[in-house]
Amino acid sequence: MKYLYKIPIEEASQTGESGSLESQLAQAGVLEGDEAVVDQLSSAAPDLSLDGQFRAGSWHSQLHAEELRELTNSSIEALPLFQEDGRYPDAGYYEIESASVPPAHANAHDIYVWDLELTRKGTQQNSYRAVEPNTRQADHEFGNETDALVGVPAAARKVQWFDGETQHRAPAEPIETRESEFGDVDTYDLADGKDAVGVEDPTLVYEIDYADEAPVDCAAYDTRGESEKYLKNDDGRVRLWQSLFSTQHDFDDEIVMDNGLVRLRLDETEGTIEAEEWDSSDESWSDVGLDQPADVELWDVDLQEVAMIRDKAQLTFDVDGDLFALDAILSRGADGVLFDIPSGETGPIPEDVEEMLGAIAAEALVDPQAAKGLISRSQVRK
Repeated sequence: MKYLYKIPIEEASQTGESGSLESQLAQAGVLEGDEAVVDQLSSAAPDLSLDGQFRAGSWHSQLHAEELRELTNSSIEALPLFQEDGRYPDAGYYEIESASVPPAHANAHDIYVWDLELTRKGTQQNSYRAVEPNTRQADHEFGNETDALVGVPAAARKVQWFDGETQHRAPAEPIETRESEFGDVDTYDLADGKDAVGVEDPTLVYEIDYADEAPVDCAAYDTRGESEKYLKNDDGRVRLWQSLFSTQHDFDDEIVMDNGLVRLRLDETEGTIEAEEWDSSDESWSDVGLDQPADVELWDVDLQEVAMIRDKAQLTFDVDGDLFALDAILSRGADGVLFDIPSGETGPIPEDVEEMLGAIAAEALVDPQAAKGLISRSQVRK
């Protein structure tokens, strides 16, 4: 089976595939939101055209179609395209140049026809994955730790600190390995990178197989009214929650922010907030047990950022008739949610809210604000 990042492209449903030489595009996404700017650079980039069908019944065909539409309109860049089992000559990192995902029949939703135009951004042979931090100080009362940590899949190879200006690089060593739901994540301290290459926000570059990225990346889900992510039976399991790739997603049900270690379940309709932690010993999710006071209601959920290694939502609480906004940030490899008082809000955090969130709140005062991208090996080599 082929995958475009997290979206399965069934071999049996694919109807066409072709490569061509089209205009090379450079697309830069905006950190918050889904706008993008596209500049034409040259006519030397090999493009790939794919078309096929989702034929998995009305529920899952519609789910995958909506996910693909959102991914197309998102600011997420350099998507891995790969075949899960076996070699695929067109595997690489791609941008979605255009996509069409209509239903095959106007009055039915059991089959969707998709057509993709992809622009190649790189491959494992000519590019490294890069985690680029832009550290800032957070504002909260949950602790005062100053470590700035970033997560990288434990399956990564040749992990190194890198300063793009001087091209100085040095091997990077993780400080801890954390067992998440779908794979281990190594955490790295940016202070070690600063000592190694002498720059305040060092880039962390690494090599990784295409299939090893998505399982440990951050995710956001629309539960679509389902309490459990998977429906399990004797034949296996199927996913019921819809993966979100756009901050413009309309939702009526519970939203879940998930990095494989921590889940934040946000139910605006019911006015509730819950949290879960991954128990690697039992291989299951356990409820953290947030004690939500009667006078605290989750009043609004504003999803602001859905990225590969960082999700962010602004939560507004009704605290006994007063509204208070608090940003919730979940990063890859983090074992807690970074809550941050936004610049337009006046602290401190209301006592009832602080006590409620304390069990899941990160104590760090530094937000790494890391983004995942690609960097050419030619920029790293001596």
